[in-house]
Amino acid sequence: MTKLAIAATLAVLVAAPVAAQTPAEVEREPLVKLLPGETPVDGECLTEQELDLLARLEALSRPTVGVEGVPGIDDGIGDDPMPFDPHYFIGTWMIEGVIPESALGVAGEFAGTETVRHLSGCTYESTIEATLPAGSLTITSRMFYDRRMGYLVRLEDDSRGFEFLKAGRVGGDPGGFFSHHWQTPPVESQGVQVRLRGRTFITSPYAYRIQRRISEDGGPFINFGTVWWEREGEPLQR
Repeated sequence: MTKLAIAATLAVLVAAPVAAQTPAEVEREPLVKLLPGETPVDGECLTEQELDLLARLEALSRPTVGVEGVPGIDDGIGDDPMPFDPHYFIGTWMIEGVIPESALGVAGEFAGTETVRHLSGCTYESTIEATLPAGSLTITSRMFYDRRMGYLVRLEDDSRGFEFLKAGRVGGDPGGFFSHHWQTPPVESQGVQVRLRGRTFITSPYAYRIQRRISEDGGPFINFGTVWWEREGEPLQR
C-alpha cells in the first residue's frame, strides 16, 4: 500500500466512532492538560509546555477524551487538544495533481517537489519546483504561524508573475488531524481578477492534500482541483 493510500485510509478511519473511555482507563492514564507557562525552546515554534503536551498525548494508550468528558471523572472538559506543530512541514515533498484551466494557466497535470526549511521561531520558507503543460515554474514561499491564535499565513511568489497571500486558521480534533482553511486577496492574471480559497487536510505524517476553489472577476467560487503532497523520507525526529 502506498503512503497516499495509507493517508486516505487513515482519513476514513478517523471518521469511525470510537468507544467512550471508561473511568478505569482514565484512572490508569489521567487526563492530559497543558502546563502553565510559555517557555521558548531553541529551534522550535511551540513552547516547552506545548511540546510536552504533544508528547504526553502521543504517548497515551487510551483514546483521547474530548469535550464529552467521562462520567464520574470530569464535567465535560477532557484532555486538552493537541497543538498544531508547523514543524510538520519541514522536509521535502513530492507534489502531484491535476489543475483545471483558468486565468492562471492551461489545464493539465501539476507535478514537482517542495522543500520546506525552518528559519527561526514560527517562520519558515519553501521552494516549489514543478512542471505544467505550459512549462516549468518556481514558487518561493514564506510561512508564519501565530501559535496563540492558530493562524497560518503563507506568501507565495510565483514565477508566472503573480503573488498569493494565503491566510487562515488551523483547526484540529483530539486525534491530531488538522485542517488549514485559507483564502487569498485577489491577484490579476491575464487581465482577470483571481481569488482562491482552499482547505489543507493534514491527516498523516507522510501525506496531505489541498482542495482548492477559484473565483474569476468576482464570480462564484468553483472547484480548482485537489493536489497531493507526499513526504520523501521520514518526518522530523526530535
